[in-house]
Amino acid sequence: MKKVIILVLIVLSAACTSDDDNNGLAINSQNLLGKWYIKGGTYDNGPFENYNHECATNKNFQEFFDNGELTFNGYNIACEISDTQTSLWVLNGNILTVSNTNFDPIIYEIVYSIEELTSEELILKQTVIEPEGTFVVKTTFTRD
Repeated sequence: MKKVIILVLIVLSAACTSDDDNNGLAINSQNLLGKWYIKGGTYDNGPFENYNHECATNKNFQEFFDNGELTFNGYNIACEISDTQTSLWVLNGNILTVSNTNFDPIIYEIVYSIEELTSEELILKQTVIEPEGTFVVKTTFTRD
């Protein structure tokens, strides 16, 4: 369950971003590569909430690799990496699909859309359907 919650926190979401925007980048695999630090997000159009990093000097991050792997790296209060999880990612247009690797005992596939991509910020969106209703989760990542 923890992995699913983390993946929801790292929601990747999509709406077309124009290359004509101030710092907008083309939504492609090359522009996603690298480390993206979790900043925070919104739940069902509520107020922006900052993500709580347990370590004051190292922030939790997602890292996209060109071999199709995506890792979550989480630091504990002692500022040691205490949680590393690997997933697979595929980008089709502005739709990002994240799924588990063969090493994971829980099978999942989560579809996100990229709402904004600049050189410094990534905003991802996911629509979550639960028995209580349908909710929109947006997560913001930064390069630093």
